Amino acid sequence: MPSINLVHDLLSPADRIGDRADRRGHSLARLVLRELSGCQNRGGDQQDALATFIHIDQRSMFALCSPQWYSEVSQRPQMPSAIEHATKVGRNAPCPCGSGLKFKRCCIRKMEKGSQSPPPEVIEKARRLLQEKMETNRKWVERYGHVPQPITTENFGKRLIAVRNNIYALETREYFGDFLRDYVVIVFGDEWWKEEIAKAEAERHPVAQWWEEGIRYMSRQPLQPDGSRRGIPSGGVAAFVAFAYDLFVVSQVDGLDDLLLNRLKKTDLFQGARHELFAEATCIRAGYTVEREDEQDGSRRHAEFTALHTSTGQRISVEAKSKHRPGLFGQPGQPEPHDRIRLRFGGLINDAVRKKPPHPLVIFLDTNLPFRAADRLLTPQSGNAPSRLLSKLLDQVKKENSGKDPFSMIVFTNHPHQYAAKDEKDPQKHLYSIVSDDTYVPSIEALRSLHHAVTLYGNIPNEFPKSGVAKRKTL
Repeated sequence: MPSINLVHDLLSPADRIGDRADRRGHSLARLVLRELSGCQNRGGDQQDALATFIHIDQRSMFALCSPQWYSEVSQRPQMPSAIEHATKVGRNAPCPCGSGLKFKRCCIRKMEKGSQSPPPEVIEKARRLLQEKMETNRKWVERYGHVPQPITTENFGKRLIAVRNNIYALETREYFGDFLRDYVVIVFGDEWWKEEIAKAEAERHPVAQWWEEGIRYMSRQPLQPDGSRRGIPSGGVAAFVAFAYDLFVVSQVDGLDDLLLNRLKKTDLFQGARHELFAEATCIRAGYTVEREDEQDGSRRHAEFTALHTSTGQRISVEAKSKHRPGLFGQPGQPEPHDRIRLRFGGLINDAVRKKPPHPLVIFLDTNLPFRAADRLLTPQSGNAPSRLLSKLLDQVKKENSGKDPFSMIVFTNHPHQYAAKDEKDPQKHLYSIVSDDTYVPSIEALRSLHHAVTLYGNIPNEFPKSGVAKRKTL
């Protein structure tokens, strides 16, 4: 995650329209995200993240090395003809000339006087506006994937934000991070939050710990002229904002599943649920629609969900697995010394395979390792072959499954936010994806899109998009 600005002040909670005002009884730190241009190489554990996509057996590389987690530049979309659309504007729609008036009160009058199409200058302006809109959308997909932009406007003296079937209101603010700060608390609930804040910090849920660390960390960063405090995010700050955005993405596109939410709120179940949330958000970024399994069906074990790649029609079954380790992510015990951590993941892979899903199986596997251990496991050898440790793991899994890979793809990720000490900068991430030739997948492009979407993790919008709606004056 690049450098960010966070404004540290105490704000009143957001109100939810159509509901009672949220009365949390405590204040939250205002998190205002400001991405800074450039990202310095900090060396050591802060080296650039390694992202590699390998097609095993033939060892053909697809998308090698995204060192700064920036996405590939997509091709410029072909522009549709504005003339084709100019005569199809509804009477009550905004006039394509950009005047802000309704079409019936603007250029339609010129057409009614005998012209069969708008004046050339209007068509040209409409075409330019359309080009600008498409270029904005292209850049959005390039940076954040196939995630819809926040639906928002300023009105009634408030910032209104729609999330699926709910509308939320905040005191008018410029930054999307303000909303993400409150959204986690709104979703988890007032009572849950107050119970967590009342606990000793070490006993709190991981999300509450990240929030507390964010307040403490950013209050010590250099104060900027605009009132913000600028600094490279700590592990806790990065973990919180990335989780908040994934929560928003899934809620906005698919609607947050009640069973998943209940698991997210429980400390002992949070780690696995968090990785499932990450997997679902990644599929959304990659252009998939998610079809959740019927958890009430006890006739068989279920994968986490089925995902349909909209551009190719490829369906996959998705399993999300995260390695538990003592003292991390709410797990009991004391953290292990970094040089004694075991790199064993075969059991997680085999557990996913035993569910026997109906579609090609894609496993999202969180290794949960400190940076240097992940570097040993996930850094490829020459020729982009898997490391010796990873090759040994994959060979053992194949041996235990009749000599064939029981999966179509494994996405190994390592997001070591939790290994950063208090106030330590967020460690870099690792990504290594493997596709097997043993399991036929008609559309390899659908799998490539997943790998690319993982590199977008941690990219979070800074400002709200411009709504194009004029602000209403309040009396």
